[in-house]
Amino acid sequence: MIKILRFLRIIQTVSNEERHKKGLKRLGRGYFEAHRLNPYNPFSYITAILILVIGLLMFGVVGFKKEIDNINPFKWD
Repeated sequence: MIKILRFLRIIQTVSNEERHKKGLKRLGRGYFEAHRLNPYNPFSYITAILILVIGLLMFGVVGFKKEIDNINPFKWD
């Protein structure tokens, strides 16, 4: 599923190691890779709405809030 989302350019991945070698600031939380939903791709918004609806159905409001780490999926995590 992640490969399909990357192929459709819904999920963007950036290597923090390459950015560090180039002298640029690390993105997100400073892990090896940073991920986010592409804010310029309209499919990203459809994906975010689907994740929200499916998450609410699976976990409920309180459970979904506990499961989600990042409130804004369009910022580098």
